[in-house]
Amino acid sequence: MPSARAQVRRDLVAESAPRGRAERAPGAVLTLVALFLVAINLRGAITDVPPLLTSIRDDLGLSGAAAGVLTAIPVVSMGVFAPLAHRGAARYGYERTVAASVVVLLVGVLIRLGGASVVLLFLGTLVAGAGIAVLGAALPGVVKTHFAEHAGAVTGLYSAAVGVGAAGASALAVPLSDGFGSWQLSLGVVAIPAVLGLFAWLPVIRRAKPVRTDPSRTGTGTVTGTTDATEARRTEPTPAPAPGTAAFDTSPWRRPVAWILAVFLVMQTTAYYGVVGWVPAAYEEQGWSAERAGLLLSVFGLTGIVSGLVIPLLADRFTDPRPLFAVTVAGAVVGMGLLAFAPDLAPWPTIALLGLTLGGAFPLMLVMLVRFAPSPAAAGRLSAMTFLIGYPIAAALQIVFGTIHDLTGDYTAVFAVLFAMTLVELAVSLGLDPKHARHP
Repeated sequence: MPSARAQVRRDLVAESAPRGRAERAPGAVLTLVALFLVAINLRGAITDVPPLLTSIRDDLGLSGAAAGVLTAIPVVSMGVFAPLAHRGAARYGYERTVAASVVVLLVGVLIRLGGASVVLLFLGTLVAGAGIAVLGAALPGVVKTHFAEHAGAVTGLYSAAVGVGAAGASALAVPLSDGFGSWQLSLGVVAIPAVLGLFAWLPVIRRAKPVRTDPSRTGTGTVTGTTDATEARRTEPTPAPAPGTAAFDTSPWRRPVAWILAVFLVMQTTAYYGVVGWVPAAYEEQGWSAERAGLLLSVFGLTGIVSGLVIPLLADRFTDPRPLFAVTVAGAVVGMGLLAFAPDLAPWPTIALLGLTLGGAFPLMLVMLVRFAPSPAAAGRLSAMTFLIGYPIAAALQIVFGTIHDLTGDYTAVFAVLFAMTLVELAVSLGLDPKHARHP
């Protein structure tokens, strides 16, 4: 007779497993396409600002610290608002939560059209960041719900979409600003992929299954309506987990692996946004044109697409992810070292290397958020906790970096600190033991 622990494991797997092939096959491709179009919006409203930062600072009279605040706002939002993804999903489902987050992002982008006002620029950036935060925290739950058997491949797909959006926004920011004669209108262009993603996602909402609460947290299983809003809510009791079995879906705040992932995210995100936020300005100070410096970010984003596709696929083939983390993060250490201590030696290959490595480390971590969670709800909680810790700290450091630039007059010290942080990132990644996928 199976043990209570084995029964709970099977229940959790059954909850998180994808629908039967006959049921989901017709909609699976459409869901993947919609996921791709939605994920394009995860970085575009962030990476379109740095290439225009010099123009924004000149027009609005922003100091380096204030510019740091502007680049930090979306990152802070991604931590502060990430927990809303799990709450929204618990009540309305991941599908509707994703749609709502895209709407919030779109509102923020439209507010930024009034960027001639410092208040509207910062407010729009905050609102857009909130939408990005909820969207980013919800997508691992979407993957766990619809594609648990192929988490690496699907994570790679939407990570590639993130890279497409990031690279496109940074590459087009300056040309569009020159063409429109307005950096505000250039910032508003990212509303287009948001609208496209929202319309592509609507059929996914219509096919959504009933919302269920997480039995591991409430002791009950609840089916709360279906896509037909007139259908009455129905609640069915579910036996509480046997003693000693709740650990399979325990709070992430009590899981060492969650803290390891949170520290890793601090280092990875700080390095990623350090490149996005300060590389164009750094090379402009060395005499590069704004357009050419912006193209550096395009290279960064495009190479990130490659690693974002390949590395999660490899993760599906590795029981132990630590070798992949070691190779990926070691490359980031080398690239950041070149950026800090030899920025003129080979800027284009250096940025390409950083795109491959920093761009690959993040989706690899997203795969771990799915792998180390026993259910879609647990994946949402783990994502929310990790983002809540990681992003605000990374954002605060961007403000510090802006202040360092004001004090030193260049970016050498900034990139030296980022180099040290990639070393810490490498050390932390070695703690991601595969046993954490089975135990808290």
